Amino acid sequence: MERTCAASAMEWSIQLEKGLRSKKPGGSVEAILQIGPRLQQWSREPVSNMAANSIFGLVVGEDRLFANTILLRLADAFVLGDKETRFSIVRVFLSELKHRDKMKHKRYSGLLSKARVPNQLELLKRVKSVFDSSDEESRALALVLFGCWADFAQDNVQIRYLILSSLVSSHAWLVKASLFATGCFCKISDDFACVALEMLVNLVTSSEISLPVKLDAARAFAKFRCSYSVANKAYKTGVELILNSSDEEFMVVMFFSLSKLASTSTLLISEQVGLLLSFLNQERNLHIQETVLRCLKLLVTKALCHNSVSLHLIHRLFCMLEKPEVSLAMQCEALQILHKALLCIPPLPCMELHEFVKLLTFAENAIKHAELMKSHLAIHILADFSCRFLGGTGPENGVFCSSSLPSRVISLIKDQIKLLVTQLLEAGKSYSKLFQDLQGLLKMLLSIVRRHPYLGVLVLDNIKLTIECLVNLKTTGQVAPSTHVVEKFDGDKHTAVISIFFRNVYRFLVACLETLNKHCAIDTEVLNRMHVLVELVCQSSLFDCFTYTMYFLLLHSQRIWGGLVHQDNENRDYNLSICPHSCLVKCKIDTLEFLNKILTETGNWTAYRVGAYAACEGEWLFSTVIFSKLIQKAQSDSCCNWLKALSQYTHSEGIIQLLTLPKLGSTLADWLVSNKFPFISSDYFDEKDPSDAGSMNGYHYCYKLAAAHRELCSSMEILEAAVTCSQTFCFQRWYLSLRARVLENVLGLLKVVRVLLNKDWCNQVVVEGNVVLECLKSSQDISLQFHRLAEEFDLIGTSFIEMDSESSAVTAALALSSSLLAFVSGFAVSFILQHCRGNFAIDKKSCSFFLSLVMQNLVGRLWHVDRESSAKFSLLLNIIDQPMKCFHIQPRYQTCNAGFEFRNFLDVCSNAVSGAVCLENEISKEHIEPTPSDVTKSCSLLVLNTIMKWICIPFHIPKYFFKVRQVVGSELFVHNDDTRNDVGISVSPGSNLSLNLCLQLKNFPPDFHVQPKRLYCILYCSVSFQVPTPGGQAPEQSSSVYEAWKDGETVELNKKLFCHVSDCIANKGRKSGKCGRDDGTNRAVEAFLQFEPNQKGQGFSSCLLDVSEFPVGSYRIKWHSCLVDSSGSYWSLLPLNMGPVFTIHRYMDG
Repeated sequence: MERTCAASAMEWSIQLEKGLRSKKPGGSVEAILQIGPRLQQWSREPVSNMAANSIFGLVVGEDRLFANTILLRLADAFVLGDKETRFSIVRVFLSELKHRDKMKHKRYSGLLSKARVPNQLELLKRVKSVFDSSDEESRALALVLFGCWADFAQDNVQIRYLILSSLVSSHAWLVKASLFATGCFCKISDDFACVALEMLVNLVTSSEISLPVKLDAARAFAKFRCSYSVANKAYKTGVELILNSSDEEFMVVMFFSLSKLASTSTLLISEQVGLLLSFLNQERNLHIQETVLRCLKLLVTKALCHNSVSLHLIHRLFCMLEKPEVSLAMQCEALQILHKALLCIPPLPCMELHEFVKLLTFAENAIKHAELMKSHLAIHILADFSCRFLGGTGPENGVFCSSSLPSRVISLIKDQIKLLVTQLLEAGKSYSKLFQDLQGLLKMLLSIVRRHPYLGVLVLDNIKLTIECLVNLKTTGQVAPSTHVVEKFDGDKHTAVISIFFRNVYRFLVACLETLNKHCAIDTEVLNRMHVLVELVCQSSLFDCFTYTMYFLLLHSQRIWGGLVHQDNENRDYNLSICPHSCLVKCKIDTLEFLNKILTETGNWTAYRVGAYAACEGEWLFSTVIFSKLIQKAQSDSCCNWLKALSQYTHSEGIIQLLTLPKLGSTLADWLVSNKFPFISSDYFDEKDPSDAGSMNGYHYCYKLAAAHRELCSSMEILEAAVTCSQTFCFQRWYLSLRARVLENVLGLLKVVRVLLNKDWCNQVVVEGNVVLECLKSSQDISLQFHRLAEEFDLIGTSFIEMDSESSAVTAALALSSSLLAFVSGFAVSFILQHCRGNFAIDKKSCSFFLSLVMQNLVGRLWHVDRESSAKFSLLLNIIDQPMKCFHIQPRYQTCNAGFEFRNFLDVCSNAVSGAVCLENEISKEHIEPTPSDVTKSCSLLVLNTIMKWICIPFHIPKYFFKVRQVVGSELFVHNDDTRNDVGISVSPGSNLSLNLCLQLKNFPPDFHVQPKRLYCILYCSVSFQVPTPGGQAPEQSSSVYEAWKDGETVELNKKLFCHVSDCIANKGRKSGKCGRDDGTNRAVEAFLQFEPNQKGQGFSSCLLDVSEFPVGSYRIKWHSCLVDSSGSYWSLLPLNMGPVFTIHRYMDG
């Protein structure tokens, strides 16, 4: 456990004292500069609470005492030191002030706040003595210190007088320092600001004051923001000064100051925008106009709440763009402001649309003259305009420019990308900004496709033209006739640049296809365009092997072309010139031939990257072969084990993939034999019973799923054996464990279905009833397992903060599929119990209640993406006998991206729910009571069809699976209320357990996009958690070797913690440290705690556990924690150490 700043304060104070007394040259300055970052860190930490004080053995107020000691020592050093020492002390406090200004809290509560500095007068008195008795430079430094200490110095009359009187000093040093202090005081003191404003006016209007001082005084106007009345008065005064001034430099500074001041108040923004626009004309010189544009850029986002201001601003900006004398830099500034303006205003009236038609010509001319930045900004405006203001989803829309403008913008983006390519090839290594522009252009294209899906074919055509130009560039050195020419195309030199370019284009193509798929806009034309485009890329030799692999797998991926196989013949949307089976076989044969090239012509690292990428794309055969061959080249045990595990896992997924395509396996096996393929045996595709391969209820499926499960378990065992600490392969082992449990339960469910379908017990109810009973009990247990798996997939999706969005989508889809299988299997049991007479020795009420929970879980996942299927659940209420109010939407479920895989899962869900509803409707309409055999077989077929469709969905491994690194988690440190007790945590019988806790984030990356705002923790202890204490020894405390994902309580603890956090957010007045008895019994207790994290990710709290009813013995406390980030998102934190053990002694010593 790391020490807090308060716990280190005494040590820091001693080190500072030693440094200040050091006779080593520069020793005192070094000590002062060393204490600076420590004070900044301390200032950002929350005030040390009772729990932190108790853990570190601090007396209440001890941290305050040593903070005061450090400040007094710095003040003494300022009084007694030389100029270098004084300057270093000022630097320390200026750094703290600079960091304070970055914090957007309304009230400062840091180390130098009024409430935390007890000896304020003593500090001010010592620094004032320097001001009264030293030279001008030291007096100026003293004024700067007063400004840094404004929070506790603002009410001191003597300090105020020194600052204000220094404004009229004849020494420039003093005046500038006084202006700095004045600005600091004006931010927080109204009465001081009113006096200072009058003096500033006299200062800037005096003819005796030099221009540099006047400019500093003008900059101080931006600081009058302590209240609206003061800000308004300062703003009005500043406007008068600008209107009455003819000094250009002074006006420039005042424009910036008033703009900053106005930006703090929405009431002043429109006035400032109007003032700036009045100076945006030909009568003013270019320097003033450039300044006006920069100030508008600062204000425009907040100014456009007034539509009249918006339209006037847009009109003036368009007028400026038409002026030939306006510089390129000013045009770019105007375009940036125009773009911000468009993002903030409501739809424009039709009379304003003609302005944007002119912008098309403006962008075309900019591209023609290779003005990259200007054309990029103009295109961005047009793209956003066509997406935001032009309605309609098809070309038949008759709104002005609704179809022509987006098409022309697409053409402009194509031309801009061509221009960008030539710039990239000439930029050498300094191309980061150009690639940012490229990504921006591709995002514009994607936005247009989302808004106008019917333009997907046009977008793909333009991308193809761009790639053709790049291919042409290699042979001719010219992008297109009459365009910019590259001196010489150097293949080796430009390979890296072109590879990055094509990877960006690849990501765009995948996103574009997913967008079109979401809008049901993928047709034969789109697929043919994509096929031609990808083949064009693959036929070139412009980039490295890995980039080639990306496109090759895109062309042959089942994610895109899988619809050719799995759609019904009469309803197939994709009608290419080749039949589905031959298409898929050709894809796989091409893949094997390309695999041969990878393994013979590339290095090990490239081959590994290709294998990992193939696994993420669901090309299991491809990745299995690569990982298997790399095992032979591994030079360390850890690498060898990792590759073996990957090989086994991808092989298991490959078995499942080939299970749905039996003819493909036999065809590929024949091809391997005839072509003598060296890297894989035909046994890979071996089928034990080809005649039974297509039988859905045959032995073949169970046999193959069992083989896949064995391979998966073998992979997991290899990783378990390679573990050196609890965090090694944490995500990988957890994920494989969940996947193995899914397969195990699917296999169990298939076996149950096979038994029920093969039994004809309509006339043998008594004889076969026991068999059916066992099947129903097994199905109910399997449903429960799937329900738990769904919750655990939810947990794994929120427990790894660094997981990318695509990997999160995979885990969310797996959670959805587990929830679906839980519903289908649970529904079958409830339906059979509802409609079959006889005593099955199963509690119908408990079964019905569990089904309602499963249905609620599935509804929560489908509600935001498939309302139709969710609504159908209301038709099944007769089965579960539960009111509709049980289907409140639960916000904690992850939402998948609506990509290819997720839409497949939604289709399976929709079919399953529709099938269940149809079964219920058929039973309710029939006048004759159905036979048990009919009911059982109908339910079994529903389950079987759902499983078969589930198996057919192409599956991909999460990208995060290949991120082998330490996981972000938390550690809990628990101490007795008496920290001096070294024996352990103990309590007397019948007493409550008082604990002080420290929750510490571990492995949290610096500058991460997720910033923790609050930490929460749940403590849970039951009588059943008793631990043995052999030989009367003290029980083992928190162990550093702990794998929380293997603990069955983790999911339940996370669910309880999530409910508590949601309650805290909804009811902000709730206090932390809530304790209670679980289920109202004396068998278990729980406590919820809230922590405010410091910069190190530490939080401190205390609680009281009611263990008064626990018998004598030792018990382990289980715990789980989470963080809520600045955006309000919930993230589970994996516990990295075990919970503490406490002992209830019969008699307490002492």
